[in-house]
Amino acid sequence: MNSAFYVFMKLLPKNAASRVFGAFTRLRIPFLSKFARNAFASYYKLDMSESEYPLSHYANIGELFIRKLKPGMRPVADAEIVSPVDGVLSQTGTFDGGEQTLIQAKGKTYSLTSLLRNDELAARFKGGAFATIYLAPFNYHRIHSPVKGDLVLSSYCPGTLWPVNAGSVERVEGLFCINERLTSQIRLEDGSEILVVKVGATNVGRIGVVYNDSLLTNAGVLPREDKRMDWIPDRQYSFEKGGELGRFEMGSTVILVVDKKIRERHPDLFKSRLGQAVKVGEAL
Repeated sequence: MNSAFYVFMKLLPKNAASRVFGAFTRLRIPFLSKFARNAFASYYKLDMSESEYPLSHYANIGELFIRKLKPGMRPVADAEIVSPVDGVLSQTGTFDGGEQTLIQAKGKTYSLTSLLRNDELAARFKGGAFATIYLAPFNYHRIHSPVKGDLVLSSYCPGTLWPVNAGSVERVEGLFCINERLTSQIRLEDGSEILVVKVGATNVGRIGVVYNDSLLTNAGVLPREDKRMDWIPDRQYSFEKGGELGRFEMGSTVILVVDKKIRERHPDLFKSRLGQAVKVGEAL
């Protein structure tokens, strides 16, 4: 990210600008919307052979971006933990010792407490591990459960919407702790837990989940006064490994956090995929 663009992004009202851009992507103006849709697909070289429908089916960029795939396009591996998204596993590490520090980029770190804005929840993951997966605009942008388990809690942390590309990650301090994010806490059958932290980004910036339509970020429906808002499910929400969990309406990044129990069962979890492209359902 060059200096001029950094200053521009710093001054830009990123959330408001993203809502405006999001509204544009959802327009249904016959010629304009189709032209923009086709231009987006061409520029990012989308692989429409995987999509549930051909390009002409989608009325605008918004529909195209959250497209579903044909059945069977993402087989689920016979592993306890699988990738929840298509993207690149850019960072991984473990929570050894007293500090729970995550790597953002070379020379830049942040704490799990800052990411979650909850000391008690962060403490549950001492001795665990994390992985960061970045989604590019051309990726499939639905989010799936990395495990078989039950939803314990969903939390929303309001924030801004910096880009999450390499330039921003390398320059903006605490990027994942200041951008908006929506976290799903999932408990496995043996009581171990995993966090799926979904981080928003510039342009639309909306994150939705299948278990509660009202938990939709950057849409003007969630309160922004508090640092964190928790939603405790009033009934059981169970997910199969690879089952749909949510979606990005442009963006972004998923941070997986596993507890000590899971790490002890899989001491090399995430390590072999570092720096590699991953797809939904592939073993991590």
